[in-house]
Amino acid sequence: MRADPLYGECEETRQAFTSWLRTTRIPQVRYIAFLTAALYLLYAVIEQAVAADSSSLRLLAHAVLVPGLLLSVAAMSFRTRFQPPMWALLTVAPVVANAANLGLNAGSPQFLVFAPEIYLSIMWTFAISGLALRQAVIAATAIVALVIVAASYAPLEPGLQQLHLFWVLAAFSFGCLSAFVLEKAYKHTFLQQRQLARSAQTDELTSLWNRAHIEQLFEEERARNERYGQPFSVILIDVDHFKAVNDTWGHSTGDTVLRQFAELLRQNLRKVDAIGRIGGEEFFVLLPQTDVAQAQAAARDLQARINAFDFDTAGRRTASFGVTEYRPGERMVDTFDRADRALYAAKKNGRNRIEVR
Repeated sequence: MRADPLYGECEETRQAFTSWLRTTRIPQVRYIAFLTAALYLLYAVIEQAVAADSSSLRLLAHAVLVPGLLLSVAAMSFRTRFQPPMWALLTVAPVVANAANLGLNAGSPQFLVFAPEIYLSIMWTFAISGLALRQAVIAATAIVALVIVAASYAPLEPGLQQLHLFWVLAAFSFGCLSAFVLEKAYKHTFLQQRQLARSAQTDELTSLWNRAHIEQLFEEERARNERYGQPFSVILIDVDHFKAVNDTWGHSTGDTVLRQFAELLRQNLRKVDAIGRIGGEEFFVLLPQTDVAQAQAAARDLQARINAFDFDTAGRRTASFGVTEYRPGERMVDTFDRADRALYAAKKNGRNRIEVR
């Protein structure tokens, strides 16, 4: 998968982190939007007393337009289906606010009285709004571009102009750095939580799913079957004469055989298939959208790959297979039991066999 330069992770991980981060920040976005809207309303009242021109445009911008955008963001945060456009609106809101500020005040003798809104809004965009770093950079860069355009058309006195641009640069730099550090901290937390969750779901030796997670995946597949009628099958696999491996070469070699066996299963099954170790030398495969004939064919292919593989120290090994298809309406224990009886029959009838129930 394509590596991402910001996160140093694959694209799949980046997308998962982005989704997690957005979900985590929804309460922040909601409450900050409400608070900022209220502050803008207060600002509009104070502005009428301070501004040399108490124009209706100021009231429209700071008492209607900007608070309206922010209240829309807050309202959209309550519904999942409105959250994608909410993020776009949140990105646009500070740009609109600063466009209004510059439109009303650029070239005015009172410009420096209202300039702090620009510096504060840049910091707000990065560190307070709840935007992810990339969206914050886009919004803040747009604000800086507006400032530069305004400064070229309505320049201040040379010293004041430099001071104004310096504060814009400082706000952008501090904001960007704080947002970058904060997002890195969020990423570290996300990866830790993901690792802990995966550790609770996987077998330590083989890194396959453990029994508890396999049972959870089975229930999810059963629900899908009941809703859409899609078939699915399971395969139980047992490494033949595995005790002899441990007795002859030791448990270290036995562990190596199990790890290599797990890798064979991973390499020779579909990505949608769930593979787990349910104890000792016994493995479980869940095959979505697969009937029993297709599952039997998959078992034959696995059998051929296993028989042709030379395991470290232990050499050629074989395995026994129990195959069954889920029957609508039955319990998980019924499907497992039928697969287990098929596996038992395969071992009883000479091992290195595939039995179907």
